Amino acid sequence: MNKLLWDKLKSPYNPFLNHEFITSLTESGCIGADKGQLPHYFYHEKNMGILYSFNKGHSYGEYIFDWAWADAHEKHGITYYPKLTSMVPFTPVTTSHFIMPHFDEDVANELLEQYENFYLQHNFSSSHFLFLPPEEIAFFRKHNYIIRESLQYHFFNEDYEDFDAFLLTLQGRKAKNIRKERQHQNLKITQYTKDELNEDQAQRMYHFYISTIENKNSFEYLNEKFFKMIFHTMKNNILYVEASYEDRSVAGSLFFYDEKTLYGRYWGSHIQIENLHFELCYYQGIDFCLKNKLKLFEAGAQGEHKIARGFRPTRIYSAHKLKHQGFHSAVAQFILREKEEIGMLIEELYRKLPFKSEYLSDQHHGP
Repeated sequence: MNKLLWDKLKSPYNPFLNHEFITSLTESGCIGADKGQLPHYFYHEKNMGILYSFNKGHSYGEYIFDWAWADAHEKHGITYYPKLTSMVPFTPVTTSHFIMPHFDEDVANELLEQYENFYLQHNFSSSHFLFLPPEEIAFFRKHNYIIRESLQYHFFNEDYEDFDAFLLTLQGRKAKNIRKERQHQNLKITQYTKDELNEDQAQRMYHFYISTIENKNSFEYLNEKFFKMIFHTMKNNILYVEASYEDRSVAGSLFFYDEKTLYGRYWGSHIQIENLHFELCYYQGIDFCLKNKLKLFEAGAQGEHKIARGFRPTRIYSAHKLKHQGFHSAVAQFILREKEEIGMLIEELYRKLPFKSEYLSDQHHGP
């Protein structure tokens, strides 16, 4: 990693594109060759640009699912892994894949040329750019990538003065239900950020994270060292919310944020309390957005239950290219049919939104 160039390109708009985040993943051992996820960076030092990617031996931690594509390759005796993928590891958030002061198509072309030469010279089955921002959709389409649509749930801050002002935009019964969900007697809930953060909190958050992994029988992508590193190096971009009961910490949630967006990431609890997940993962995040004038809250992958809490179904985009032309064509047809299904699903989900009719709008569907 060219740390000097990364520092020069430090982004105020996305904490995951700063070298502290990737460094924490690599130095903690969460990614690397032994984890089936080896970083490869492409640089344009003259015009200040970086393209980041990972040599991947699996599809874990991506949230844009291609397991069926891998199975189809294997059934036909064609190896799918390794593949070359550009995304922030274990982080389903929309980010630029070209780290530069502003998107410059000429610089992006040169960086992608480096990337594709590397891709063609090695035994990668496919190339993937996940969670594209709007300016990159047309760019990758020009370079013969298939653009895939997927779905997340985002909260949009319509300049609400406070949480009560947000609730006034909801149907009465829906607002009443949220107020009821926020009643937590004998629980103290506190938000911490910047210099309020410390290593003890990082350690507790790690154990909360592990409790969720165990409950869901999922994979432990992150370790305790990673949490301790980011609580130290990224404290200006971290919100930690902790719930305590009788002076004992019982649950926590971890968010990242920048000047515009809050990103919900991890949570866990050592006790079962009704609606505590909604409070720590959604309502505390909305509170923080409104207080700090953040315009967008990306609360993570999946979760149709977010709709009733004011999160709108939102299209997200990825770009894909496969070396085997037969599979490339088959995937293109699959993605075309999938796009139609997602369009119908979004329309159905919009009808479930809790907002009063005058506050409904399709402007947040996606470009």
